[in-house]
Amino acid sequence: MKIIIIAINMTGGVGRVISEIKKEFVKRKHKVKIFLRDDYESESELKKEVEKESYDVLYTQDWSCCKIFLFSKNHFSCFHGNNPGKLGYVLQTLIGKFIGKNLVVVGPSLKKRFPKSTMIYNGVDKEEFCDMKLERKYFGWIDKKTEMYDEATIKKEAEKYNLSLLIAKDIPSNEMNKFYNKCKVFASYPPYSGGFNLCWIEAKASGVPIILGNENGIGITKALNEKFSWEFHVNKLLEIFNEPQTI
Repeated sequence: MKIIIIAINMTGGVGRVISEIKKEFVKRKHKVKIFLRDDYESESELKKEVEKESYDVLYTQDWSCCKIFLFSKNHFSCFHGNNPGKLGYVLQTLIGKFIGKNLVVVGPSLKKRFPKSTMIYNGVDKEEFCDMKLERKYFGWIDKKTEMYDEATIKKEAEKYNLSLLIAKDIPSNEMNKFYNKCKVFASYPPYSGGFNLCWIEAKASGVPIILGNENGIGITKALNEKFSWEFHVNKLLEIFNEPQTI
Protein backbone atom coordinates (compact mmCIF):
# COMPACT_ATOMS: atom_id res chain seq x y z
CA MET A 1 0.00 0.00 0.00
CA LYS A 2 1.21 3.50 -0.83
CA ILE A 3 0.16 6.14 1.70
CA ILE A 4 0.49 9.87 1.13
CA ILE A 5 0.50 11.98 4.30
CA ILE A 6 -0.15 15.71 4.03
CA ALA A 7 0.56 18.17 6.86
CA ILE A 8 1.30 21.85 7.34
CA ASN A 9 4.83 21.17 8.60
CA MET A 10 6.76 18.77 10.83
CA THR A 11 6.99 20.96 13.93
CA GLY A 12 5.47 20.22 17.35
CA GLY A 13 3.40 17.25 18.39
CA VAL A 14 1.81 16.69 14.99
CA GLY A 15 5.26 16.36 13.45
CA ARG A 16 6.20 13.74 16.02
CA VAL A 17 2.98 11.84 15.33
CA ILE A 18 3.71 11.78 11.59
CA SER A 19 7.29 10.58 12.16
CA GLU A 20 6.12 7.75 14.42
CA ILE A 21 3.29 6.49 12.25
CA LYS A 22 5.54 6.59 9.20
CA LYS A 23 8.02 4.30 10.99
CA GLU A 24 5.21 1.88 11.84
CA PHE A 25 3.84 1.88 8.29
CA VAL A 26 7.31 1.19 6.87
CA LYS A 27 7.78 -1.71 9.32
CA ARG A 28 4.71 -3.26 7.72
CA LYS A 29 6.21 -2.82 4.23
CA HIS A 30 3.96 0.05 3.21
CA LYS A 31 5.33 2.98 1.21
CA VAL A 32 4.91 6.46 2.68
CA LYS A 33 5.43 9.85 1.08
CA ILE A 34 4.99 13.10 3.02
CA PHE A 35 3.95 16.43 1.52
CA LEU A 36 4.19 19.61 3.63
CA ARG A 37 2.00 22.58 2.79
CA ASP A 38 4.68 25.01 3.95
CA ASP A 39 6.95 23.77 1.15
CA TYR A 40 4.60 25.18 -1.52
CA GLU A 41 3.67 28.71 -2.48
CA SER A 42 -0.03 27.89 -2.65
CA GLU A 43 -2.54 25.16 -1.86
CA SER A 44 -3.26 24.72 -5.56
CA GLU A 45 0.43 24.03 -6.22
CA LEU A 46 0.43 21.43 -3.43
CA LYS A 47 -2.69 19.76 -4.80
CA LYS A 48 -1.23 19.68 -8.31
CA GLU A 49 1.90 17.87 -7.05
CA VAL A 50 -0.10 15.38 -5.01
CA GLU A 51 -2.35 14.58 -7.96
CA LYS A 52 0.71 13.54 -9.97
CA GLU A 53 1.18 10.65 -7.54
CA SER A 54 -0.47 7.26 -7.62
CA TYR A 55 -1.55 6.22 -4.14
CA ASP A 56 -3.84 3.90 -2.20
CA VAL A 57 -4.54 6.22 0.73
CA LEU A 58 -4.45 9.99 1.10
CA TYR A 59 -4.14 10.89 4.79
CA THR A 60 -4.35 14.60 5.63
CA GLN A 61 -3.53 16.10 9.01
CA ASP A 62 -6.06 18.63 10.34
CA TRP A 63 -8.95 20.40 8.63
CA SER A 64 -6.84 23.18 7.09
CA CYS A 65 -4.86 20.64 5.06
CA CYS A 66 -7.76 18.44 4.06
CA LYS A 67 -10.18 21.04 2.69
CA ILE A 68 -8.65 21.04 -0.81
CA PHE A 69 -8.76 17.22 -0.92
CA LEU A 70 -12.36 16.69 0.18
CA PHE A 71 -13.30 15.06 -3.13
CA SER A 72 -10.06 13.12 -3.64
CA LYS A 73 -10.24 9.33 -3.77
CA ASN A 74 -9.55 7.29 -0.62
CA HIS A 75 -9.16 10.44 1.44
CA PHE A 76 -8.93 10.15 5.22
CA SER A 77 -8.07 12.88 7.68
CA CYS A 78 -6.92 13.21 11.30
CA PHE A 79 -7.92 16.14 13.53
CA HIS A 80 -5.36 16.75 16.28
CA GLY A 81 -7.16 19.54 18.13
CA ASN A 82 -10.17 21.84 18.31
CA ASN A 83 -9.60 25.02 16.34
CA PRO A 84 -9.71 27.90 18.87
CA GLY A 85 -10.83 30.65 16.45
CA LYS A 86 -14.55 31.26 15.86
CA LEU A 87 -14.39 31.02 12.08
CA GLY A 88 -11.86 28.18 12.19
CA TYR A 89 -14.08 26.26 14.62
CA VAL A 90 -17.07 26.58 12.31
CA LEU A 91 -15.08 25.54 9.23
CA GLN A 92 -13.51 22.62 11.10
CA THR A 93 -16.98 21.48 12.20
CA LEU A 94 -18.39 21.59 8.68
CA ILE A 95 -15.40 19.82 7.14
CA GLY A 96 -15.25 17.17 9.87
CA LYS A 97 -18.94 16.35 9.48
CA PHE A 98 -18.51 16.15 5.70
CA ILE A 99 -15.63 13.66 6.05
CA GLY A 100 -17.77 11.57 8.40
CA LYS A 101 -16.52 8.03 8.97
CA ASN A 102 -13.24 8.73 7.18
CA LEU A 103 -12.22 11.05 10.02
CA VAL A 104 -9.78 10.05 12.77
CA VAL A 105 -9.61 12.01 16.03
CA VAL A 106 -7.15 11.69 18.91
CA GLY A 107 -9.17 12.76 21.95
CA PRO A 108 -12.58 12.74 23.67
CA SER A 109 -13.56 16.37 22.98
CA LEU A 110 -13.09 15.81 19.24
CA LYS A 111 -15.00 12.53 19.33
CA LYS A 112 -17.89 14.33 21.01
CA ARG A 113 -17.97 16.90 18.20
CA PHE A 114 -17.61 14.29 15.46
CA PRO A 115 -19.51 11.16 16.59
CA LYS A 116 -19.03 9.36 13.25
CA SER A 117 -15.24 9.59 13.56
CA THR A 118 -12.90 6.93 14.92
CA MET A 119 -10.96 7.93 18.03
CA ILE A 120 -7.41 6.55 18.13
CA TYR A 121 -5.09 7.65 20.92
CA ASN A 122 -1.53 8.64 20.11
CA GLY A 123 1.31 6.43 21.29
CA VAL A 124 4.77 6.66 22.78
CA ASP A 125 8.03 5.03 21.70
CA LYS A 126 9.35 3.40 24.87
CA GLU A 127 12.77 2.90 23.33
CA GLU A 128 13.07 6.63 22.75
CA PHE A 129 11.43 7.68 26.01
CA CYS A 130 12.75 5.78 29.03
CA ASP A 131 14.11 6.25 32.52
CA MET A 132 17.84 6.99 32.23
CA LYS A 133 18.31 6.86 36.03
CA LEU A 134 19.65 10.41 36.18
CA GLU A 135 19.40 12.80 39.11
CA ARG A 136 16.04 14.54 38.97
CA LYS A 137 16.08 18.01 40.50
CA TYR A 138 13.90 20.26 38.32
CA PHE A 139 10.29 21.23 37.74
CA GLY A 140 9.84 20.77 33.98
CA TRP A 141 7.59 22.69 31.62
CA ILE A 142 7.42 23.08 27.85
CA ASP A 143 7.07 26.65 26.60
CA LYS A 144 4.60 26.26 23.73
CA LYS A 145 1.79 28.45 22.48
CA THR A 146 -0.86 25.92 23.41
CA GLU A 147 -0.14 26.11 27.16
CA MET A 148 -2.83 27.78 29.29
CA TYR A 149 -0.39 29.43 31.71
CA ASP A 150 2.67 31.61 31.22
CA GLU A 151 6.18 31.15 32.58
CA ALA A 152 5.58 33.34 35.64
CA THR A 153 2.60 31.23 36.74
CA ILE A 154 4.47 27.96 36.26
CA LYS A 155 7.46 29.32 38.16
CA LYS A 156 5.22 29.91 41.19
CA GLU A 157 4.04 26.32 40.88
CA ALA A 158 7.66 25.12 40.86
CA GLU A 159 8.38 27.09 44.01
CA LYS A 160 5.70 25.10 45.84
CA TYR A 161 7.84 22.02 45.24
CA ASN A 162 11.09 23.85 46.13
CA LEU A 163 12.40 23.11 42.66
CA SER A 164 14.04 25.26 39.99
CA LEU A 165 12.06 25.63 36.78
CA LEU A 166 13.53 23.90 33.73
CA ILE A 167 11.96 25.07 30.47
CA ALA A 168 11.98 23.19 27.18
CA LYS A 169 11.72 25.50 24.19
CA ASP A 170 12.66 24.62 20.63
CA ILE A 171 14.38 21.44 21.82
CA PRO A 172 14.79 18.80 19.07
CA SER A 173 12.51 15.82 19.62
CA ASN A 174 15.49 13.50 20.05
CA GLU A 175 16.61 15.56 23.05
CA MET A 176 13.29 15.48 24.89
CA ASN A 177 13.98 12.24 26.77
CA LYS A 178 17.04 13.87 28.39
CA PHE A 179 14.88 16.84 29.36
CA TYR A 180 12.23 14.66 31.01
CA ASN A 181 14.93 12.69 32.83
CA LYS A 182 16.09 15.86 34.60
CA CYS A 183 12.59 16.46 35.96
CA LYS A 184 11.28 15.43 39.35
CA VAL A 185 8.00 17.12 38.46
CA PHE A 186 6.59 17.87 35.01
CA ALA A 187 3.56 20.07 34.31
CA SER A 188 1.47 20.75 31.23
CA TYR A 189 -1.91 22.47 31.09
CA PRO A 190 -3.39 22.36 27.59
CA PRO A 191 -6.46 24.45 26.72
CA TYR A 192 -9.81 23.02 25.66
CA SER A 193 -8.63 23.22 22.06
CA GLY A 194 -5.92 20.62 22.78
CA GLY A 195 -6.63 17.27 21.15
CA PHE A 196 -4.30 14.87 22.98
CA ASN A 197 -1.24 16.42 24.72
CA LEU A 198 1.52 13.98 23.86
CA CYS A 199 3.99 15.33 26.43
CA TRP A 200 2.15 13.73 29.37
CA ILE A 201 2.68 10.18 28.14
CA GLU A 202 6.26 10.97 27.06
CA ALA A 203 7.03 12.25 30.55
CA LYS A 204 5.40 9.15 32.05
CA ALA A 205 7.46 6.81 29.84
CA SER A 206 10.60 8.76 30.82
CA GLY A 207 9.98 7.97 34.49
CA VAL A 208 9.00 11.44 35.78
CA PRO A 209 7.65 10.73 39.30
CA ILE A 210 5.10 13.57 39.47
CA ILE A 211 3.14 14.74 36.41
CA LEU A 212 0.65 17.58 36.71
CA GLY A 213 -2.08 18.64 34.32
CA ASN A 214 -5.79 19.12 33.72
CA GLU A 215 -8.54 17.15 32.04
CA ASN A 216 -8.29 18.85 28.64
CA GLY A 217 -6.84 16.96 25.69
CA ILE A 218 -6.84 13.29 26.57
CA GLY A 219 -6.97 14.29 30.26
CA ILE A 220 -4.24 13.82 32.84
CA THR A 221 -6.16 10.99 34.57
CA LYS A 222 -6.36 8.86 31.44
CA ALA A 223 -2.80 9.77 30.42
CA LEU A 224 -1.41 8.43 33.69
CA ASN A 225 -3.56 5.31 33.93
CA GLU A 226 -3.76 3.82 30.43
CA LYS A 227 -1.28 2.23 28.05
CA PHE A 228 -0.45 3.79 24.70
CA SER A 229 1.50 2.50 21.70
CA TRP A 230 2.15 3.54 18.12
CA GLU A 231 1.80 -0.09 17.06
CA PHE A 232 -1.83 -0.12 18.25
CA HIS A 233 -2.43 3.31 16.68
CA VAL A 234 -1.25 2.22 13.23
CA ASN A 235 -3.04 -1.12 13.42
CA LYS A 236 -6.30 0.78 13.93
CA LEU A 237 -5.48 3.13 11.05
CA LEU A 238 -4.87 0.21 8.71
CA GLU A 239 -8.21 -1.31 9.68
CA ILE A 240 -9.89 1.92 8.60
CA PHE A 241 -7.82 2.28 5.44
CA ASN A 242 -8.54 -1.27 4.35
CA GLU A 243 -12.29 -0.83 4.80
CA PRO A 244 -13.09 2.61 3.40
CA GLN A 245 -16.40 3.94 4.63
CA THR A 246 -18.89 5.96 2.66
CA ILE A 247 -19.04 9.53 3.88
